[in-house]
Parts: sequence; structure tokens; C-alpha cells
Amino acid sequence: MTSLSLLSAARGAVPTPSMDREVLRQRVQEAGGDALASASTAAAVQTGATDDAVPTASIIWSTQSQDRAVPPDNTYGPLVSVAWGSGPKAELPDSPAAEPQRVQAWATAPAGDAISRQMAHNEFRSTERTLASQWNGLGSALLSMASAPSTSPLNYQQTLLSAADPTQPLKEQFDRLQKGATTVTLQIKTRSGQTVDLQIAVNRQPGALGEGSSQGLQVSVSSTGPLSETERRALAALSQGLEDTLAGLGDADAPEIDLSGLLAYDRSAFSQLNLDIQNPTASAALGSFALHLGDGGSSLSYQGAAGKMDLRLDATPPFQTGSAQQRQAAIAQQLQLIDAAADRSHADEKLVALFKSSFSQLHGAAPTTAGDTPVGETSAVDAALVEKVQPLLSGLVDFEASFSGDFSRDNRWGNVNEQGKAQYAISQKTTVDADRKEKTAGIIQTQSEQLQSNYAKARYDGALDILSGNFDRYAIQDHRTVSTLISAADNKLTSAVRSTDRQQLETHETVVKHRVVDRRETPDQQHLLTLLM
Repeated sequence: MTSLSLLSAARGAVPTPSMDREVLRQRVQEAGGDALASASTAAAVQTGATDDAVPTASIIWSTQSQDRAVPPDNTYGPLVSVAWGSGPKAELPDSPAAEPQRVQAWATAPAGDAISRQMAHNEFRSTERTLASQWNGLGSALLSMASAPSTSPLNYQQTLLSAADPTQPLKEQFDRLQKGATTVTLQIKTRSGQTVDLQIAVNRQPGALGEGSSQGLQVSVSSTGPLSETERRALAALSQGLEDTLAGLGDADAPEIDLSGLLAYDRSAFSQLNLDIQNPTASAALGSFALHLGDGGSSLSYQGAAGKMDLRLDATPPFQTGSAQQRQAAIAQQLQLIDAAADRSHADEKLVALFKSSFSQLHGAAPTTAGDTPVGETSAVDAALVEKVQPLLSGLVDFEASFSGDFSRDNRWGNVNEQGKAQYAISQKTTVDADRKEKTAGIIQTQSEQLQSNYAKARYDGALDILSGNFDRYAIQDHRTVSTLISAADNKLTSAVRSTDRQQLETHETVVKHRVVDRRETPDQQHLLTLLM
């Protein structure tokens, strides 16, 4: 049965002169084609009258019986709602050759719920069209639904097409929304074995020739079973953190990474948290993002217009991180190394800022003790010896981190003066060889850095023109290794030394008419051995 109704979740309504129902039925059948041929029409038409209402028509199509009420949880479909906007009166095409009137279409008629209202606001009333504005409020609304008391698994989905083609099958347009959409996926696993999945899809891609547009929003949230009160509270506590993360990553000009709320997740309630974002739009500021937090460690990856980066941290430190001051001092020291490498390589400032922010946030939230570490080499070290060893180590969990990306710099007149690519990697690895029976221990902690940069630069602060064959070419290759070696016997330190090896090489070539006319290499090496006791 087909029915027409107002999208009350998106705008208010005022009475409008009645329309002959037979004429209305005929128009809807003509617009729907074969997809609506089997449906009969019995409805009323109203006009929205809000200041920010969108001047588009919407149609409601349902295959449900006329007397069946729409459930508040929006669990069945397909149901496409249609109302007439407050703008110019929508006229459906009189002939197949005419451009069809685009309409708003819901997969399930809005039941006045917070999620549908937020979707309508983001799609039609937001003054911005950024990912941040499209995601706004949806993550917290979905988590709020998932954290509500329930005795059964949750399964909710809602879809809104902003410019559907009523002459094309609507189901196919709904199904195509995921194709080419930017998707946000959050998965949380609880200690009790339940899984909560959340997804937000935003499609801003134009429809292919001969197909209806699938621009719009789709959200879903599900759980494998009911959650305990502790789990529900922990889930609700993530709402603001998820909003902050999406707001930063969704910035169209300069994405930011704010993980403070997600990193504070309740480890006693959740065993794993995964956030994944995929954006197929070419040259987008944000291309992809992935965050993994759990008992096995944490990791983060990012790719966008500025470049890409990857970070991985072990679950726990080799022993314990010591004082908070030691950890913060170690993080600050690593950030200084990153700054020095960025300055020497001319790496993109936005990419470096994202890398430093992610590095400090992940390390700042890492576990501070090794109490949960499985029995092994680390546990074979006596606690009294650990207290003596810890101040000699970095205070950080073992990690691997890297970034790479193209960069360019302008001269004083706004012309590109140099461009190139930089790659940087930094890591820490700790190994422990202990024998509790013999009361001996050997500990090695190695921190390493690698930097590579290649770029071309115009001479005399001019505009870079590679095709002219006249420019300067630079290559940077650096490597640095710091190893701390500690030996102990009878729970006493017998030796502790730190060796530092650094190798730097800068190559400068002068290119004239595509030929290298001058080449200079500037090497620098340093070997240092420091006694720690």
C-alpha cells in the first residue's frame, strides 16, 4: 500500500489546499514507474514551513499494509517517505526525456527519534558540507541507543537519500549509497564477549549516467547481545570522545587527531576498540584512518593529502614506566628528535604536527605497569632489580612509528620554490635475557631513527621549474642508533653503558640545463659511549 506523509522529523508543517486524490495517485504512479505500479494510493499532502526547509520534494513509498503502524525502532522496510518542501512546487516530469525532479527518500519512515532528526539536520540544515558537519552528533546518538537498557540484541539502521530519482527503483538507490561513500566504523568488544558495531556512511558522489543519485546518509548500530550495566556506562562514556575524534578528522582543510576521549576507554569493561574510516574521494584531506586499542597493544594509521603515518605501541612496558615525570620527559625528548628531523628534511608541517600529536597521545595513554605481562623473561627479573634498572631505560613502551609524504614550499611571492618527499621512522626495542635460578640478567634497549629526504629547489628564491632543467637538488640520508646495555648478577647491577652511533649525509647537486654541473657531499658521523654507573 502506498501512502504520502510529511517528513515531520525534518520540518514543521501548516495546512495546504487539498489536492484531488486521484490526480495525486496518478502522479505518484507515473513517478515511481514499475517500482510503484503494484501499490495503491491513499494519503494527504502537506507543505513544510520552516525558514531553513529545503526546497525539494519528497515521496513516501511503502509496501506495508495501510493499517500497519511504523514501529518506533524503525526495524522494518523498505519504506520511503515523501513530503513536499516549502520551496518552488515540485513538478514530476511529463515525459521520460525530461529531467526528473529529485526527491528526499527515507528507507524507513522517521519516527521522531533523535537519530533521524540529527540525520535530517546534517543533510538539509547544516550550512557546511564537510565530513565533520555530516558526522556531527550521529556517533553519540548511536552510542546512546546502544547503551540503553535492553534484554535482547540491538539491530538498527536508517538511510536518507537527499536527491533520489523517483523514476528509478528506490531500493537500488539505497543499496548504492555505500558505493563511493565515506564510512566510519566503530567496533567494541566487551570482556563478557559481546560485540557492538556502529557505522556512519556519507555519500556525496554524483550518480552515474542513467542511474539515480545515491547522495545521502546511512547509519547503523548493532550488538550481539544485551550489555551489563557496567558495559553500558562505559559505552556511553565514549560518546564525547568519538564526537571529538570525528570533528577533528572531518575538518576539510587541516584534519586534527584528538584521541583523548577514546584512549580513556574502560579497560576493565572492554577488551578491544577499533575505529576505521575510509574515504574514496581522490585527493581528500582525509583518505583513511584506523585506530586499534586493546590488550595486544595499540596502533594508528593515517593517510591523506599531507601524506601517511603509522604508529604501533606494545601493550605494556618491559618493566614499569617509573614516574610520570620520567615518561613525560621521554616523550618530550622523542618530540625534539622528530622536530629536528622535520627541520632537516623540510617535511610537510601539517603531517609532522599530526605525527607528533598522535605519538604523544598514544604514549601518554599507554599502560604504566607490566603487571599484566604474561610470565616470561621480564617476570624473571627480581622486583628489587627492576627498581634499579628502570631509571636507566627510556620509560616508554616499545614502539614503531613512521611518516612519509610529499611537501612543497612557496617563496615570498607565493610561487612554489621547492618540492620533494620526506620519509622518517623511529622505534624502540627492548630485550631481556634473565635467569632467576642463576640470578643473572641482561637487558638491551635500542632506539633508532632513520631519515630520508629528496627535494628540488629553485635558485635565488625564484619559482621552481623542473622542466627548465635549472635548479638545485638535495638528498638527506640520516641514521641514528642509541643502545643501552645493562648487566646484573645477584640482583645487583654489574655494568650499564649507552652507545650512540649517528651518521648523516647531505648531498647537494647543481643542475643546469638538465645536467649536474656540481656535486657536493657533507657527511657527519658521531660515535659516543657513556658509562651509566
